[in-house]
Amino acid sequence: MGQTFIVRLDVAGHRIDDVSISHGLVGGERRDAPTFGTDIDVPSVVELLDLVASGAVSATEARDSLSRIAIAIKDHKNREYERLLELMEQTSVPRPARRKQLDSRWVYAIAAENKPNVLKIGVATDIEKRMKGLQIGTPTPLVLHWSSRGGYALERHLHEVFRDKQVSSEWFDFGRSKESITKIAAAAGSFLAQFPEQAKEA
Repeated sequence: MGQTFIVRLDVAGHRIDDVSISHGLVGGERRDAPTFGTDIDVPSVVELLDLVASGAVSATEARDSLSRIAIAIKDHKNREYERLLELMEQTSVPRPARRKQLDSRWVYAIAAENKPNVLKIGVATDIEKRMKGLQIGTPTPLVLHWSSRGGYALERHLHEVFRDKQVSSEWFDFGRSKESITKIAAAAGSFLAQFPEQAKEA
């Protein structure tokens, strides 16, 4: 299901308003690209190229800014799709409560090297590939601090447990705590303990 977003593009202190970025409206062959599925309107591209041509911004800065927005939109759409699937499974006919299901996807906690206590708790089939995509949007090296199988069920649980530390989407600020990873691992462990058989399969 395609959707168009109107965003503001900030590149090295230069601002381009009303940038139209679409996700899922057209297909393509470069499915291995972290930004696959996203398209930007031509006038915005021209304005961005003018900034590069004039030397106001570098090509790397322009690319990283576009990649950062595209990846954020793609992550947002993936979550919307997952919620849509859940809603489609619901019917008006009463039936037994659906047991939470784990899956084989990885739940991970990563942070910028210089801010180890501001962690992104996310989910991915391939953590290394996801980190490469996220690294495009930041000049500071990202570090993987923790991971576990468990998929969206585990990720949602951790997001709820640490809701009071949430600063933006999947990012959580543990302040000066030196036990952030210990807390995440403990919360994950107690949750996974409820599904011993599924945990073995995941």
